[in-house]
Amino acid sequence: MNKSLFLDVVGSWLVPGFGYFRRRRYTRAIALFIVIELTVFLGFLHHGSVTLPLLDPSGGGVISCLTFLIQLGGGLVSILSLAAVAWSEALKIKGFMPNFLVIFFAGNQPHAYFELGAFYLMVAGAMNYFAVTNFYDRYKTRGSGTPESRESHRMDKV
Repeated sequence: MNKSLFLDVVGSWLVPGFGYFRRRRYTRAIALFIVIELTVFLGFLHHGSVTLPLLDPSGGGVISCLTFLIQLGGGLVSILSLAAVAWSEALKIKGFMPNFLVIFFAGNQPHAYFELGAFYLMVAGAMNYFAVTNFYDRYKTRGSGTPESRESHRMDKV
C-alpha cells in the first residue's frame, strides 16, 4: 500500500469522507461525513458515549469488547468521547464538576436513553468501518483514483 492510500485510509477513519475528499469525490465525501456525524450527534443527544469494555470472566466481556471496537470506528469523535469519559471521572474524583462539553461527550450512563445513544454511536462506527473498507477496496489497485486511471483500469479488464 502506498503512503498516499495509507494516509487516506487512516484519515477516513478519523474523519469520515476524508479519503474521498482528497480524491476529489466531494459529493460522496460530504454525504458520508453528514450521515455518519449526524448519527454520532444523535448518539450524544441521547446521552450515549464510548466506554471501555467490561472484562467479565464468564464470557460476557466478548460482546463488550466487540461493541467497543465497533464504536471506535467513529474515529476522532469516538476517541474524543472516550477521553471525555476518562476526564469526567477524573474531575469527579477530585471533587470538580466537568463543563458542558465534557458532559456532552462523556454521556450519562444512568440516563434512561444511554443504551440507545451508545447504540447510535455503534451504528455510526460500523458505517464508518464500511465506508473506509469500501474506499480502500475502490482505490487499492487504481492508483490515484483519477478518471484517467479508472478508464485505464477498465481497459485492462476488456
